[in-house]
Amino acid sequence: MKKAISLLSGALLGLAFLGTSAHAESYTVKNGDTLWKIAAASGVSFSELQSLNPSAGDMIYPGQTIRLPDTVKAYTVKPNDTFWKVALKFGVTTRSLIDANPQIANPDILNTGDLLRIPAKNLSASSAVTSNANGQFPLKANTYQPFTDNYAEARTWSQSGEEIRSHEGVDILAAKGTPVYAAKAGKVIRYGWNELGGWRLTVQVDDSTAFYYAHLSGYADGIALGSTIKQGQLIGYVGNTGYGPEGTEGQFDPHLHFGIYQTSPWKAVDPYHYLKSIEN
Repeated sequence: MKKAISLLSGALLGLAFLGTSAHAESYTVKNGDTLWKIAAASGVSFSELQSLNPSAGDMIYPGQTIRLPDTVKAYTVKPNDTFWKVALKFGVTTRSLIDANPQIANPDILNTGDLLRIPAKNLSASSAVTSNANGQFPLKANTYQPFTDNYAEARTWSQSGEEIRSHEGVDILAAKGTPVYAAKAGKVIRYGWNELGGWRLTVQVDDSTAFYYAHLSGYADGIALGSTIKQGQLIGYVGNTGYGPEGTEGQFDPHLHFGIYQTSPWKAVDPYHYLKSIEN
């Protein structure tokens, strides 16, 4: 038997019903929900939410559908969602999405069924920089092989020679020397040799996101630490550098390692779905 959650009196509900308005979104009640909690997460008043749900009576219960105002842009979390994935879906920054949802105590953990309020896009500067609409795939069509999601696979090479680590990107096989282009505009914040990534670039693309291009055989002219680059600009060439001291190459097949990082705190996220969304 479903456990009902007492929320409000019939008298209050009757008063609230006088202000009924249209709706466009809905939410399925979870264990522990109250109208107060749903209203706060949706960014609307308690009375407005009451007025849209007169059939709720004095109780709401898990599995019940609650209607939301048409002025609210809300999203119900699905399995495997993260703040970054949802931000990407709606073309807003991860930071703005987190800030719009203070009811989520730990931003690293989203539970299926959580209700997220989607903030309005701020089209100035870089708020929508990770939107699918404007990204460019880093390799031209017909210059690379079909790729799979190998993010988080185990990798055995490390500086110490003993550590088993998690792969923090997606590998796209291509011939050595294949041109690599910037998927987004941004600023080069890391440049040069890295024992894991070989010749690599890290590009800050907005206030909370960086793109990482690794195992390059070389850089394009004009690319340096601090460089500002444009979306689609030539930035380097596919190689097989890395897994050793400066100059090491040939330890694996040539490919572009593409990664995406949240920058505050610094954390790798799976770039596969983003890459597929902008693929040629």
